[in-house]
Amino acid sequence: MTDETAVPGAAESVRPLELFFDLVFVFTITQVASILTTAPTLLSLGRVAVLLVIIWWMYSGYAWLTNALDLDQTGPRLLLLTGTAGFFLMSMAVPKATGPGPWALIFGASYLLVVTVHLLGFLGTSGHRGIMRIGPLNLASALVVLAAGAVPPHTRLWLWALAAAMEGLTPLVAGAGEFAVGAGHFVERHGLAVIIVLGESITEVGAATSRENHVTTSIVGALLALVLSAEMWWLYFGREERDSEARLERVPADRRPRVAVYSFGYAYYVIILGIAVAAVGMEKAIDEFHQPSHHLPGLLLPLGISLYLLGLACFHRTLAGDWPLARLVAALAATALVAPAALWSSGATALTTAALVLLALIVWESHQAPSSASGE
Repeated sequence: MTDETAVPGAAESVRPLELFFDLVFVFTITQVASILTTAPTLLSLGRVAVLLVIIWWMYSGYAWLTNALDLDQTGPRLLLLTGTAGFFLMSMAVPKATGPGPWALIFGASYLLVVTVHLLGFLGTSGHRGIMRIGPLNLASALVVLAAGAVPPHTRLWLWALAAAMEGLTPLVAGAGEFAVGAGHFVERHGLAVIIVLGESITEVGAATSRENHVTTSIVGALLALVLSAEMWWLYFGREERDSEARLERVPADRRPRVAVYSFGYAYYVIILGIAVAAVGMEKAIDEFHQPSHHLPGLLLPLGISLYLLGLACFHRTLAGDWPLARLVAALAATALVAPAALWSSGATALTTAALVLLALIVWESHQAPSSASGE
C-alpha cells in the first residue's frame, strides 16, 4: 500500500462497544419491519422504506463516527452510549409512531438526540471539518422528523419522506471528502450489521414458526427460511466482503469518503431493506405455507430477495467498476419465478423456488471465481 492510501486517525478494527451499539440498531430495524408484518400493505411498505432511510442514515453516520473516535477514552464511550440510548428510544417508538399519541414525537426527539450526539462526537476528531458541513443539514432533517410527530398521522409520511430526501441529498450537496475512512474498520463494521440483521431475521422467523401448530409447517418452513438466510449470507461473506476491503484500500484517501458513501451508504441501504423485506416475506410465506397468496404478502419474499441482489450488484459496481450480471439476472429471476410460485402455488413453493434461485447463483459464481480472481 502506498502512502497515498494511508488514513491517519482512523480506527483499524471494530471495538466491543460498537457491537453493543449494533445490537440496539438491529432491534430498531426489527421494529421497523414489524410495521410491515402487522399490516402488509403498500402504505406500510412505503413507511418502512422511508423510515429505514432515516434510521440507516444515522447508523451509517455512527459507523463513520466510530471510525474516527478513540473509544479507549471515557468521553467518547459516554457519547456513544448516549447515542445508543437514543437509538433504543427510537426502536421503542417506531411501531407506534405511525398512529395517534405521543410516540411519533418521542421518535423525533430521540432521533434529534442521536443526530446531536453524532455532531458533538466528531468535534475534536479528524472529521471535525467535514461535520461542520454535514452536521447542520443532519440537524435540519432531524427537526423535520421531530415536526412530523406534531402533524396528523395521515400526513406524517410526507414529512418523513422529506427528511429522507434531505439526507439522501446531503452528501451530494455538502460533500464527504473531509472525513477519514479506515477501510478495515469500515468494511468490518458494515459487514457485522449485515450478519446481525440476517441473524435477527432468523430469530423472527423462528419465533413465527414456533407459534405454528402444524409440525411439518414449523420444521420445514423454518429450515427453508434458514437456508435462504444462509444463502444471503454466503453471497456477501463468501467473497464480496473480503474483496470490498481490498478495493476500498486501493482508493486514494482523498477519494475514499465519496466511494464509501455510494457503496456503504446508498447501496448498503438497498441491501438492508432487502433483508428486512425478505424476512417479513419468509414469515408470510410460512403463514401461507400450504396455499397461494393473492395479496401483497405473497410478493414480499421475491421483492426482498430482488432488492438484496440489486443492492449487492450496486455495491459491487461502486467498488469494482463493473456490474455483476449474474446477480442482476438472479434478481430478475427471483421476481419472475418466486412471485408466481407464491401467488399461484403456495408459500412452500415460493420458499423453495427462492432457495433454488440463490443456490444457482452461488454455484455459478463459484465456478466463475477462479477466473475472476486471476483477472484482478
